[in-house]
Amino acid sequence: MVPESSEVSSPSTTSALIHTGLLSVGLSNLFWKGGEITDNPDDMILILAMGLFCLAIPFQGLYILLSRMIREYDSSANLVMPDSILRLASVCEMVSYGSGITGFCLMLMRTSAILGGILLFSAVLVILLARTAMMKAYEANQAAY
Repeated sequence: MVPESSEVSSPSTTSALIHTGLLSVGLSNLFWKGGEITDNPDDMILILAMGLFCLAIPFQGLYILLSRMIREYDSSANLVMPDSILRLASVCEMVSYGSGITGFCLMLMRTSAILGGILLFSAVLVILLARTAMMKAYEANQAAY
């Protein structure tokens, strides 16, 4: 997916590119680290991280598709994007970020528990802050109707 030059600076394009990067990180970890599961099937951190990457992949893919659809709707003045599609995109984004980043944190914990813990704490904090901001924006939009 290569965005047109006029789309590169739009927030949805940037977010879709971030999700594409997360998708590639998750897939690469599944392919390269997945072989370690057969060597050490008792490594629960590895299995949990791989499970989170597996959980994130469909949500990342759906978010990328929805992001493209939203951009195309935005370019047409006659069409109004349904609220349910926007909410679905938000849910996909949160699940994708949450699962992907948490899986990456767990992979980092296998290297250094301190670094992995710090990254996991900051990821949870960012997700909570983003979710709070999304809920406030949603409530403000509902009040406007």
